[in-house]
Amino acid sequence: MQVDREVNRRKYDRELKRLVDQRLTLDSRGIFVLGSTRFPFVDLMFVPRHPLQIQIPGAVPPPGMNVPPGAVLVAELPSLATRAFKAHFDLTDYDLRAPSLEFRDPWTDKPLIYAQMFRALEFEKERKAHIVLIDDHPDTHKPFLCLRGIREYHEHPQHTGDEWLLYKDKMSLFSIVMSLWRVSIDLVHSQLAFAPNGIQVLCVPEEKS
Repeated sequence: MQVDREVNRRKYDRELKRLVDQRLTLDSRGIFVLGSTRFPFVDLMFVPRHPLQIQIPGAVPPPGMNVPPGAVLVAELPSLATRAFKAHFDLTDYDLRAPSLEFRDPWTDKPLIYAQMFRALEFEKERKAHIVLIDDHPDTHKPFLCLRGIREYHEHPQHTGDEWLLYKDKMSLFSIVMSLWRVSIDLVHSQLAFAPNGIQVLCVPEEKS
């Protein structure tokens, strides 16, 4: 089933207007609506602000700091942050279907490769922190965000029964964008860690209520 194009366009315009109306909120979080936005697509740039952290094993703590034996110090590097990315939303057949989301390089506009991407984490009291950016969708074979409100989540074979139509009246593109920001930027800190086999890049969750 398809949504009439004019109906789809009106709903698209409504969602885009909501984003524009919330521009100050988006800008303050490093989320920017791009000029490439054209029906039925919405392109947003996500620019992380968290400084890169580095674990320093065996470092001498500053005077007066009480550090337990064997503890690893973590220092922040303010000049370095996780790389920016473009969120390419497709609102075709919205809102009968949820928005589709593809992650792209903001400079080349090419789809991002999972191995070179950030990691998105959701935090729940019962499940603790768990990854919601998955490497391969069975239909698109691209990285996808396993989160309610995203087409690739609702149309995944494992989520039969958790239909988008159950949530569409409570969600908007703005709320979905904010959820993406929360799990990909707000809750995640990138950390370099020295290990016996080399340097590892960790995605450390920040627990928030």
